[in-house]
Amino acid sequence: MRTFYDAVDQLAAEQPDGLFAKIETQLGIPAENETMAYMGIGDIRYPIVTIAAMKMGYKILLTSPRNSEDAQISLLQSISCKKFLHTSEFAAQMQAFSVRHSELRPVEIPGLDEMTRHDHTLKPTYSPPRPRKEDVALILHSSGSTGLPKPIFIRAEALATCETITSMPAPPNRINTQDLLYASTLMFSMMPFFHIMGIMTLARAIYHQGPFAILPPGKPPSADLLMTAIIQTKPSTGAFVPSVLEEICNSSNGLETLSTLDFIVYGGAPLSRSCGDKVTRVTHLQVGIGSTEMMSVPCYLTRDPADWEYFEWSAEFGVVMEPATDRSFELVIKRKADTKYQIVFQNYPELSEWRTKDLFEKHPTKPGLWRHIGRLDDWLVFSNGEKTNPAAFEKAMEGHPWVQGALVLGSGQFQAGLIIEPRPDHKATDEKAFIDEIWPLVQRANDECPAYAKVWQSMIILSDPDKPFKRADKGSVLRKMTCNLYESEISELFKGQDGSSSHEPGAIDALTDFENIKAVVRTALKTCQTSSGRISADNNDIFDGGLDSLSVLRMSKIISAACRVTSASQVCPPRLIYNNPTIEQISRALQQNITGNGHSRINPSPEVMSREEQISAMIHKYTKSLSTNPIADMPPPPASGKHTAILTGSTGFFGTYLLHSMLRSPSFERIYCFNRSADAESRQLKSLRDQGLDAGNLAEKVEFLTTDLSQAQFGLSSSKYNDLQEKVNVFFHNAWPVNFNNTLASFETAAVVGVRHCIDFAFSAKHRPNVMFPSSIASVGNWLVVRDDATVPETVPETFEDGPCLPLKQGYGEFKHVANSILSRAARKSGLRATVFRLGQLGGSLDGAGVWKKTEWFPTLIATSKSLLKILSSLGGDDTINWVPMDVAAESVIEIALSRLENSYEKSFDCFNIVNPQVVQWNDLLNPISEYYRNQGCAMETVGYADWLNSLKQIEPTAESIDKYPGIKLTDVYEDMNRVGSRELQYSTDQSVSKSSSLANLQALDDRIFEKWLNRWAFS
Repeated sequence: MRTFYDAVDQLAAEQPDGLFAKIETQLGIPAENETMAYMGIGDIRYPIVTIAAMKMGYKILLTSPRNSEDAQISLLQSISCKKFLHTSEFAAQMQAFSVRHSELRPVEIPGLDEMTRHDHTLKPTYSPPRPRKEDVALILHSSGSTGLPKPIFIRAEALATCETITSMPAPPNRINTQDLLYASTLMFSMMPFFHIMGIMTLARAIYHQGPFAILPPGKPPSADLLMTAIIQTKPSTGAFVPSVLEEICNSSNGLETLSTLDFIVYGGAPLSRSCGDKVTRVTHLQVGIGSTEMMSVPCYLTRDPADWEYFEWSAEFGVVMEPATDRSFELVIKRKADTKYQIVFQNYPELSEWRTKDLFEKHPTKPGLWRHIGRLDDWLVFSNGEKTNPAAFEKAMEGHPWVQGALVLGSGQFQAGLIIEPRPDHKATDEKAFIDEIWPLVQRANDECPAYAKVWQSMIILSDPDKPFKRADKGSVLRKMTCNLYESEISELFKGQDGSSSHEPGAIDALTDFENIKAVVRTALKTCQTSSGRISADNNDIFDGGLDSLSVLRMSKIISAACRVTSASQVCPPRLIYNNPTIEQISRALQQNITGNGHSRINPSPEVMSREEQISAMIHKYTKSLSTNPIADMPPPPASGKHTAILTGSTGFFGTYLLHSMLRSPSFERIYCFNRSADAESRQLKSLRDQGLDAGNLAEKVEFLTTDLSQAQFGLSSSKYNDLQEKVNVFFHNAWPVNFNNTLASFETAAVVGVRHCIDFAFSAKHRPNVMFPSSIASVGNWLVVRDDATVPETVPETFEDGPCLPLKQGYGEFKHVANSILSRAARKSGLRATVFRLGQLGGSLDGAGVWKKTEWFPTLIATSKSLLKILSSLGGDDTINWVPMDVAAESVIEIALSRLENSYEKSFDCFNIVNPQVVQWNDLLNPISEYYRNQGCAMETVGYADWLNSLKQIEPTAESIDKYPGIKLTDVYEDMNRVGSRELQYSTDQSVSKSSSLANLQALDDRIFEKWLNRWAFS
């Protein structure tokens, strides 16, 4: 195997006249700005032709041999290229190109041996003009992953920067990766010359006299071939694509071979963690990133080998990390006054910034380190508008020894699917067995996904060995081209997404014994449970295993399909699963329904306590250990008048507005945001931006902490917990799950435990912080039913009552009542300072900039009505619209909280109703909403509640129908709304408006505000 150091010296630097003259003889003198193309096998004729063409004055197009014929013709025609040099291996393709491109003049160049024998008699007859720095010298092209490849123009100045890039300064004791990439030692490179990394390798040889070794042409880059090449050539540095590096890593003697290298760089696709960790034990591993437009992005060599997949950007390159999605930042290059190192602005001098579309996440503990997680254009957008980045999921799957490639599907669909490409040595003869083998890994990957992006087992298919995934030259899967290749299979997959699974339950009827019924329930649960959580016992809450509403619908359908009884569809409605959240309870309720013993009974089994008993028992459980000696001496408020606060759940809808109000207030000097996610800061910035809110002094005021409220000390270190206890004087507990289908028991671990931990913190903290708890009017939703007396006022006062009958008969309202009661008792028994805000219905922002979440009950109702072409004449039992815009509600809570803090010696416990003092009726808004959609060509019939609900219940719950009629998932919620009595509940707000000018000044909601919300939802 040759290095081509001497050949390049002789042909490209000393006497290039022979090749120059041959091209001139056959193709003539180039016209001004003329382009010539070249395509050949991967030998040193690539650099020879490239340099000779540049010296002649051509712009040289280097095109990938893997391009389709359509792609090649498109490229040639887009840049008016008529001259095409090629090696003999591509003569047939050139003939085909010529048929479609009549002006094309293909010329076959000599073989390698002939080309390297220089003929001194051949001399060029002209001297080309010296190129200017702004002239295009080279043309490469995009991968074509989203369509036909596009030409990318590289200017002479950009190539020249490869000489000066090594002068880029670095901090003391730090090394620029460019210094290693452009070192004068021998490099082994497997990057093709028509790729930008191949061009950088060539520039390295010319500008820095850095020789390199390449593979013999015509042979696929296997692990054995590369290991042989490394052993024979003894390079200091190696540049690899991840797939081949992983193959070497898993080969016998692979790590030993890699250990002979001083430095390894990889890029173009993710590298499996197991491989990277192994390589770092034997040599230095560095990830690289770049693009054809900007070449590589300079960064510093990582200090800790364990950080091999992270980047630390060079300060000289103008990198800015801008929030892009909930968990990621986009790499953006900002133009500097001096662009001497910024190659992208040499290629595109008219631009002031370059948006790479590459997405990164922060290192969880080390500032300034960034890990690549995908690209903006790789994100899947589901039919419901939700988005997900599949890169991490796909890479996790490729870590399985049976899997060569993985592609997550779902764009334009309601849910995700998955195509697995088996490795050639694990071709699947039994598809079910193969999927069962990889399923545990799918579940672990699902654990890291949002609920809407999880992959069900029935949504996995295997690729056809005769149709391998389409890949770019760097080895990454070309998503669009591969999806096109499997168009029919993908269509069939999503057509059958609500059908059978690989784990069909057996049939059950009136004679089926209880254990077999439980077996059917277990099987159905296994099919629908996408996460790796396991139901360890029949009496464990299934919702702790990650079940969501779509999975409940599917589980209901699977169990109903297994029932061989009359009206089987009524035997296991979703409500039965929600009300009986264990395998034992579901099975018992099923048995009762099937046998007719208590037919249609969908409540918990007889031995389970009544609703009121469960509520009372849970309150007692979390208050029985409270001290009965109230704290007498309460510390005064901070002398500075500034408050230090904890805010839980800051990245959620209401939490974002609370944080924004706190940031705007000069009364808060420090805010600690508690969230479960490690990337809460980036999610917060995204949430603020999505709601049209200014992040302002976020970095100065806020510290984000990763916490688990169900754990002692919130999962924080003792030192951090103690530090907070010294500083915090107000605790806003705003983190809780919002699911109106779940039972009270399902809220215990997820929420009630956290309330008690907040109380424990407040008791032991130096400043005895006031616990501010945004509750809900659902906690008193049963007020009129309990007080079924015409003499009882229909207005809920701003006081607290402890009766277990008060909350609505739903888990969410019951949880809020339990939390309120625990706080109240802690205040009464032990001297806790606490404040409860009973929030009414919160809508979008007053100015319409912030969007009311489409998945909530009212936006869902409007979307469903639009699809049904029917709108409700009434909202069930309560047509009073006393809703509060989200921004006003948050501002009201903060204003009242500050009033409570300023008067710390007032009542230790207080309660406020946050509803609109100015009410309107649903009928006042019905006509404007109907008119809004009528003007869009959607005329809706006004119908009664029963008519609307029956129309919805008649729709079969499939993924497609749920997408069109999202109210299917909330049918039980809408049924509950219709059961509310006809007496409309009112709420006193006298105390709230006396302490909150925002609430006092709020006007009744009118058609103008609703129109803003309808515009923001933009239901199709």
